[in-house]
Amino acid sequence: MPTYDDIIRALKQRRPQRVYLLAGDEPLFIDQIASFATSHLIPEEEQDFNQTILYGGDVSARDILLEALRFPMMGSQMLVLVREAQQVRDLDQLAPHLSELPESTCLILCYKKKADKRKALYKSASALDAVYESPRMYDSKIPDFIIKSFAARQLSIDPRTAHLMADATGNDLEKILQEIDKIAIATSGKTRTITPELIEYYVGISKEYNNFELLSALLRRDSGRAYRIAFYFAANERNHPIQMTLSTLFGFFSNLMAVYYLPNPQEQSIAALLGMQAFVARDYDLARRNYSAAQTFAIIHHLRLVDAYSKGVDASIPSSELYSELISRILSA
Repeated sequence: MPTYDDIIRALKQRRPQRVYLLAGDEPLFIDQIASFATSHLIPEEEQDFNQTILYGGDVSARDILLEALRFPMMGSQMLVLVREAQQVRDLDQLAPHLSELPESTCLILCYKKKADKRKALYKSASALDAVYESPRMYDSKIPDFIIKSFAARQLSIDPRTAHLMADATGNDLEKILQEIDKIAIATSGKTRTITPELIEYYVGISKEYNNFELLSALLRRDSGRAYRIAFYFAANERNHPIQMTLSTLFGFFSNLMAVYYLPNPQEQSIAALLGMQAFVARDYDLARRNYSAAQTFAIIHHLRLVDAYSKGVDASIPSSELYSELISRILSA
């Protein structure tokens, strides 16, 4: 399967494949490829004749095929881009014709959902090595994405500050890039290093009261700090929904459970097991010393219970009490 870089490189060199099926739950990379194609593949003076943009809700497979079978006018290539291709009801009817497209055609299908591998279209595109899959990025990968995105703008951000930003933005990559661009513009010529203070000011979060700091307090069994953060969350529930906190804690303690199965659980082996940076592995090493495997198992059980309570299952408990119960259950495990 072609990678994102493979496709961008081919478009830049104006040597694309005849068809690309861009599919997946993460729309950002699909949109970026589509934007690059419309900006770079067909020369600007030829775009009126040789570039066609269609929208899935307005066309049929036949409409797409008629455009894709055309030959370019006064140029060497034809681009047919179908946005929201998942809305084309009979899209599968394109399958037998993909291999028949002219060499001068580049048909890009932006299919913004997970592709059904049983469908004829997927099988045909896959046989042509023309499927690019863009799955939703795991939360654990978001800080690295933030670091690389700042680096692309000649700005640096340390891993902990990137985790702080990830905690605030979640896994909406488009929102993250918007925040990064905002910070890059605001700090242009003033600094090359993004600090927690800048994140706090421009993204609008507290560097003291966030899920990253709550987890840090729990790992150190700092009950006073943990309760302070929890009470702050409860008083600002709109900006700190308990589901996000539960997700962060569940992800960490679930990973911690896996650490106990390592024969030699040192920072390096923990980082290799979990596919993360060394500084994060230190947190797991610390947690392993402060919580036993049995306690970790109990905490995971408690997190599931609080999650159920937060959804009204078997209980109707205000968020303020849920946060207090959450911290109490973890620290007393």
